[in-house]
Amino acid sequence: MEQARVHSATLTNRQRLALEGVQHVDHFDDDSITLATEMGPLTIRGHGLRIQSLDLDNGQLLVVGEFDALIYGRKIGGRGTGQSVWQKMWR
Repeated sequence: MEQARVHSATLTNRQRLALEGVQHVDHFDDDSITLATEMGPLTIRGHGLRIQSLDLDNGQLLVVGEFDALIYGRKIGGRGTGQSVWQKMWR
């Protein structure tokens, strides 16, 4: 069984967001990014958002832009299941 990674979020000057513990990115555009983290779903809202780097093997994401909100949803399933909603529906 794979051990869950640590999740952390570091926002610098509301212009640079570094995340650890990212499992996958569901959607992204200039105004929002939705992704799954070790602590559940996360929606990032802002303006001019751009994914600068993404390393899913290490669970790291770097986003730049103007950030307005980081919104966490409820965790579904066990910690660190790493399954998307679609994978859970089709089990």
